Amino acid sequence: MMKTDNLIDLPDGRKLAYAEYGKPDGHPVMHFHGSMSSRLEPSFFGDDLLNQYGLRFIALDRPGMGQSDFQPNRGLTDWTKDVVFVADSLNIEQFSVLAISGGGGYAAVCAAKIPERLHSVVIVSGAWQVDDEAVKNTQFPLNLLFIVASKAPFLLPTMLKISNLSFRGSPEKILARMKKSMPTPDYKALAQSGNLKFFLQSSIEGLRRGTKGAAWDFQLSAHDWDFGLKEIQIPLILFHGEQDKSVPVENVRRKVSNSLPTARLVTYQDEGHISIIINRYDEIFKALVPIS
Repeated sequence: MMKTDNLIDLPDGRKLAYAEYGKPDGHPVMHFHGSMSSRLEPSFFGDDLLNQYGLRFIALDRPGMGQSDFQPNRGLTDWTKDVVFVADSLNIEQFSVLAISGGGGYAAVCAAKIPERLHSVVIVSGAWQVDDEAVKNTQFPLNLLFIVASKAPFLLPTMLKISNLSFRGSPEKILARMKKSMPTPDYKALAQSGNLKFFLQSSIEGLRRGTKGAAWDFQLSAHDWDFGLKEIQIPLILFHGEQDKSVPVENVRRKVSNSLPTARLVTYQDEGHISIIINRYDEIFKALVPIS
């Protein structure tokens, strides 16, 4: 069923791009990609695997990323309107949400603002609003991006353009660069046949229109959100790797303890930021479909 170039006209005149994967009449899952990524992210899984689990993925490009139009001055709550419009247009009354990394806040705002539309919410390697403590725990250069997003956001587009250059070149050279800074589980997962290609395709697609959308994503992470986490009254399931250097698990534990009483955090000692998505898909997919 893989259809990666769908466009929908939103009420405010913007176009939003989405891709569909898996079983056409399967359990619907809205997929929210990570930072500097795109609707192509579920290519990691492929149609056959999603069909096997009876899942229909609808993966959305956030504003200004992939093929979706930029939305000036948007907040996280604006995302819920786009999600509802897409679901209504596809005649989907209720759906699950799967968010990866930087998509975490977008899943959280849906849990807070449109709980009646959700079957389940699953967040993997989820990034949350970044405070000073989170920045201290985060690996360079990602921590620098968050500092710039908070203190000098006008520099972000240029910094992200430079960062995007790391996705260029031969796969062998890219892997060699990654090996120096990446946790071993993440490196091994990307070195498996085809995985690096999917990762690069989604990242390059996410920045195809430039870095404006991704820069706004980082700015939102570094400033106060326009909703409160304590508004969330429905269960969240959070999957996280203990070896995650991009979003250290201690940041997530602190967030759960302080602000997310309905969340259940599931951690894996031998997984990183990316490897958990590839290696733990069985647990993730089963968590998406509520037991009737």
